[in-house]
Amino acid sequence: GLKQELFHRHKEAQQCCRPHNLPLLRAAQQREMEAVEQRIREEQRMMDEKIVLELDQKVIDQQSTLEKAGVSGFYITTNPQELTLQMNLLELIRKLQQKEAKSEKAFS
Repeated sequence: GLKQELFHRHKEAQQCCRPHNLPLLRAAQQREMEAVEQRIREEQRMMDEKIVLELDQKVIDQQSTLEKAGVSGFYITTNPQELTLQMNLLELIRKLQQKEAKSEKAFS
């Protein structure tokens, strides 16, 4: 939305501009557009970092909860190999739970 608004403003300014000033105006507008694009990229990067930090915190919360519940193999870690192992354990638990739920339905 910000880029569209800026583009619209630039277009209006170009229409009102005298022909001999047009190259200067276009150069200034180009710099302004580049600054806006840089700002957008920086805001996106900051948002991405915030999301990653929030996800990291969710993982830590999950590890802590499972550790407190006494589930083997779960403790707070940031080691990628240990995280992969924990993810695989969760997937195994999920599949076993689904299998158990299906077998319970078959017997009822």
